[in-house]
Amino acid sequence: MVIYLAALQNSEHLYEAAELDGAGFFRRLGTVTIPMMSPVIFFNLVLGVIGALQVFTSAYIITQGGPQNSTRFYTLMIYDRAFDQFRMGYASGVGLGALFHHSCDLTPRIPFVWPHGLLRG
Repeated sequence: MVIYLAALQNSEHLYEAAELDGAGFFRRLGTVTIPMMSPVIFFNLVLGVIGALQVFTSAYIITQGGPQNSTRFYTLMIYDRAFDQFRMGYASGVGLGALFHHSCDLTPRIPFVWPHGLLRG
């Protein structure tokens, strides 16, 4: 969150120029905020993928699921289905289901921004 806030600093002149050009809130969001934040979003995405892969590799190398699957978590199960059992379609379907579940789960936690302030929903 601090990285996102740091990326939004010193951008008042861009918003002021867009407002003088007649851009509304959503136009400013699409033409100023999102392009300005895209490197930060990509940076956080890369850090998240690196962190997820670090957790995956330690669990896979040390235990490969552990005794009675006690350390088998979701990504390890997807890997097992895809590359050990060669069920690529099943693994990709489970992965897309996980992506859909997490995106629906996180959507209510994202604050909705109005032009006159921040409303948490």
